[in-house]
Amino acid sequence: MRFRYWFIFGGSAIVLTALLLTDPDQGLTTGLLLLALVTPLLAVGFAHYARKALHDYPEADARRLFARAGEHPTGAGLALIALAIVLYGLLGLFGHVARADVRTHIPVVAETHRATLAAEVAAHWADHPRPAVLPALVEHESCITLKHSRCWNPASRLKSTREEGAGLGQITRAWHADGRLRFDALAEMRDRHPALREWSWANVYERADLQLRAVVLKSRDNYQALRPVVDPDQRLAFADAAYNGGLGGVQRERRACGLKAACDPQQWWGHVEHVCLKSRAPLYGNRSACDINRHHVHDVIRTRAPKYEGWLS
Repeated sequence: MRFRYWFIFGGSAIVLTALLLTDPDQGLTTGLLLLALVTPLLAVGFAHYARKALHDYPEADARRLFARAGEHPTGAGLALIALAIVLYGLLGLFGHVARADVRTHIPVVAETHRATLAAEVAAHWADHPRPAVLPALVEHESCITLKHSRCWNPASRLKSTREEGAGLGQITRAWHADGRLRFDALAEMRDRHPALREWSWANVYERADLQLRAVVLKSRDNYQALRPVVDPDQRLAFADAAYNGGLGGVQRERRACGLKAACDPQQWWGHVEHVCLKSRAPLYGNRSACDINRHHVHDVIRTRAPKYEGWLS
């Protein structure tokens, strides 16, 4: 047997065994991954036989064409380019399957900060109704992708001429066009909470513990300010919207919802969620402030938080 067959089939068997042994769902997640691989396999097979059916004349036989191409250096080079294009296409077809799924995959680097975040929650918000929301929030704020170098990285920095977002919770400061400070969330949090008195822009990227403490305290502040909302799930959604877009904006949108027919200001999902007073002008990636805020809540609460259930216990 040729080495490539040992490599393909032996390597696949090893990977499959490792996936099954580490599957948290007794094989279900691995099974879903294998099912996801079936579709591109079928597509490759269909494309192959469709090509043969559409080019069923001898002059289009691929083996003969490659043999003739190899008779001349230029032809051989073009044949190699053709093979590279096919390989690139196959990698594009299969690559999405290997991409980490934000709904199920917890980045390995998150483990580095797990104990610290758990300690901060125990110290500052022990009765959190759903602690899984907090690591989901950190992941949303710091992870461009789950394998990006900034993911769960205290040195994560989003900097422009008018704004700077720092660390695991992307604590932010911003400036007016003339250079005057518009707001400084770090300074505001430090002034409000003695537990953050050691935190500053000079050490913000070195103190992962204070970054996580700020995430907990800021989320708790928003949650407590929304006491009139009785349902804790709805209240957490409001608090997350406030973390991203400000508590004042959330309260204005709740008030606007109350003025509309069949809109309940006590409920985020399906109600205030659809009453956005933020700008709809395109900002980043053609998404508006309104789009970003609504996506933030759904991504943190509905998409990422479920995989972190019990993670901080």
